[in-house]
Amino acid sequence: MSSGFRSDLKIIVIGTSGTGKTSFVNKWTKNIFSDTYKATIVSEFGFKIFEQDGKLYRIQLWDLAGQDKNAMVTKIFAKDAHGCVVMADATNAQTREDTLRWKGSVDEVATFLDGGKLPCLLVENKADLLEDPSAEKCPELEEFGNGNGFCGSFRTSAKTGLNINESMEYLIKNIIQRMEAMQSKGNEVFNTNRKSVTLDAEKHTEIAAQKRKNKDGCC
Repeated sequence: MSSGFRSDLKIIVIGTSGTGKTSFVNKWTKNIFSDTYKATIVSEFGFKIFEQDGKLYRIQLWDLAGQDKNAMVTKIFAKDAHGCVVMADATNAQTREDTLRWKGSVDEVATFLDGGKLPCLLVENKADLLEDPSAEKCPELEEFGNGNGFCGSFRTSAKTGLNINESMEYLIKNIIQRMEAMQSKGNEVFNTNRKSVTLDAEKHTEIAAQKRKNKDGCC
């Protein structure tokens, strides 16, 4: 049984225009897909509830414009984000290289709550357009992602739904794990401090008792 909302998580979706960011967001949040292309002007917003270990998380998924002129928009939205999807087009090799620039713009301005880099997931969309169906799994993509600081990598299809849920679940769990690790570390610090206070109190009590004993012995 769920114990209520645990947190609001903001995730931004960035990448070169035309890679299918809006379709990705709509597929995950509404389970809909449209072949009609319409460039995002500044940003669009999707919303979904995610459950993990009986806790509910409200996921805000922000689809940001992919034109270079809107790079500043990416930096503004990234500052208070908890995670990021950096998207490429599986049929366009250049867009994979472009993800480094997009991720770099996030790394410049955003850090996670623990002070480390924001979790960035590498996604190559439009896998349904590949000639070789087996290419849905791509070792080169995984190697590229691991070598450039991405927390994971997936090939997806907003049209067929391939790896849409799996990729988002992977990213959200990564975020939650890091948040829980912070909480656990915070509890350890609290318990250590509490133990120190307890020992100080015991020491103070012992000293006070000794003073009373000495005073009584002098009378």
